[in-house]
Amino acid sequence: MKLYHFTGVAMLHSILTSEGINKGYFQLSDGKMLYGHSWYTSYPLPYGHGLVDGTEVLTKTDKDFLLKAGGQDASSPIRGTHNKRLIRLTVDSAWLKQQDTFYPFKKLLREYQQPTLWGTVLGIQGWVKTESLSDSELKRWTKSPKLKHDTWYIHTETLPIERILSVEFMEKPDVYVPYDFELHGRSELEKSGLYSITVEQFIELNGMLQEEDFTGGEILIICPEPDAEPAIVFRKRNSAHVFAIGDGRLMGSQGATFIPESLKIISEWVKQSSGQLMTLWNRSRENLLRYDA
Repeated sequence: MKLYHFTGVAMLHSILTSEGINKGYFQLSDGKMLYGHSWYTSYPLPYGHGLVDGTEVLTKTDKDFLLKAGGQDASSPIRGTHNKRLIRLTVDSAWLKQQDTFYPFKKLLREYQQPTLWGTVLGIQGWVKTESLSDSELKRWTKSPKLKHDTWYIHTETLPIERILSVEFMEKPDVYVPYDFELHGRSELEKSGLYSITVEQFIELNGMLQEEDFTGGEILIICPEPDAEPAIVFRKRNSAHVFAIGDGRLMGSQGATFIPESLKIISEWVKQSSGQLMTLWNRSRENLLRYDA
């Protein structure tokens, strides 16, 4: 059995610069959120799982729910939704099935003492908002062959990056091809206000560094607030460093620290490239202002 995890381009690069797949939530019938629940499916297409496609017009209620669903990770404002149908990760199902923290959806319902009907409701919500349905419509949906909750699986721990077998991008409807940052990722990130340096700049910077070798999606500029100090983030697995675009100083770090020589080289490179980087910052800021308008 093959298992898939669908996500967006921005989330893909967060996964690849972290421990692996470990984000997600499970909402109980009483509304309580359980975090750290990652979802997988044996169905190879992204429909019927409740995945957003980036076109949603969010109400305040929607934004509040997304903040709640994000838990502690929801520290930045909700600009909109990402298209979580674009990236298909094929994962190591044999490894997952060996984990005590891996459950078929219906088994997890029993584990959490949830009504079987709640599972069906979540299956319906994979297609439509149940609050918009009349009683008769809801009853018809409970018998629909389109429901996909029988294909769902949940893992409550981390699936390591090494257990991701392939990364694919939906290049045209229902057709997935191997993911390429320049062909697919860069333009999708820019739609969300995230900007990366050019191919030439990657080559230049990597040629100067001895330890780190950065690729697309690992160096990003995003303006979180209109008055924020312009900054650029450099990410590697379980590591992130933020530098000020204006003078190249290190503003903050998370996780493992780059070696001192690399930090010095990056700092100097940022300072020398500040003009080009500010152009990207201003584009990200304009994106934010358009969203807030």
